[in-house]
Amino acid sequence: MLVGGVAALAFARSASGGLVSFTMVNGDGGGDPFNTVAFSVTNLSGPGVALESWTMTVGDTQFLYDFLYLGREQFTGGDGTQTALLTQGEHDNDNGAGPDAFAYAFTNFGPGVRFAGQWDIDFDSGAFNVDARTVLFNNGAAPNARATFVFSDGSTAEYTFPDLPVQDSYSLTIPGPGGAAVLALAFAGRRRRGGR
Repeated sequence: MLVGGVAALAFARSASGGLVSFTMVNGDGGGDPFNTVAFSVTNLSGPGVALESWTMTVGDTQFLYDFLYLGREQFTGGDGTQTALLTQGEHDNDNGAGPDAFAYAFTNFGPGVRFAGQWDIDFDSGAFNVDARTVLFNNGAAPNARATFVFSDGSTAEYTFPDLPVQDSYSLTIPGPGGAAVLALAFAGRRRRGGR
């Protein structure tokens, strides 16, 4: 369905309770497009519901999260007491080795607060020029990435990426109306038809 130039797709499953928006865009870490991914997570939950943790798998396990950029991590919209602790994965160690998932634990990540950062995905072999869109999703028979968010009211929101069109940015709300995730794909440039 196309709404105002944005495609809105409903899919996935999640438990009710907390609500987040999640965005991904091409990072500026070098290499081809989406070799690194800049992300943001905003807590859209109701009053008093804090986001406590976020875990994200890589999808295709022939790849790994090489590192997350510590210098890119920042909160906006909070009172300055927010913290993010990387409990799985590593910061700024560009060594071609890392886990198939990363995880953050948060404090005081209340409604309206936004957390942003950037990650780097590489081949398990250490080769680095990877398009994350063919690792997190659009990766053939390999599993797609899965994001899990846990909230202070005991609720969780889970999202497994489907195969998605190749775009310059991705924005989704988890869970969306009726408990499904809603994804808005921002179309950059002109639509191509017939290979033109």
